[in-house]
Amino acid sequence: MGDEIEPQGDPGFDMVAAQVRADASDADTFFKVLTAKLSDALGDRVRLERSGGLLKRDRPVTGVELDLTSAGAGTVLSARRERGGVVACTVARKVRGIVLSTKPVSMPEWVEELVSALGEESRRSEQTWNALHGLLS
Repeated sequence: MGDEIEPQGDPGFDMVAAQVRADASDADTFFKVLTAKLSDALGDRVRLERSGGLLKRDRPVTGVELDLTSAGAGTVLSARRERGGVVACTVARKVRGIVLSTKPVSMPEWVEELVSALGEESRRSEQTWNALHGLLS
């Protein structure tokens, strides 16, 4: 694990990025497929919100928050399905554990931020790099 991993320009990373963009291209696919894949790949760094009820685990995902910070700094991405099928997305920047900025973004901008943050994360962590390849399956 001593060598730094360089996913940019790697055909495997490009495939992961393309899969993320494709899965996020519509809200239904995003909340059914991509959130499950991200949750599997990133574990407790992903928090899913589900619609109410007693058996919440069986309910559809209505929101996701990805904490891609490292040592208290980095990006936190959130997306929530609102009434009418609209997806509201935000990108927050943290430094030393404090959120310095939060801005609403469009879904395409959010996906690009996600791909960028995942690329940064995969350069730091071989475990994350391996998990991201799991997004293709």
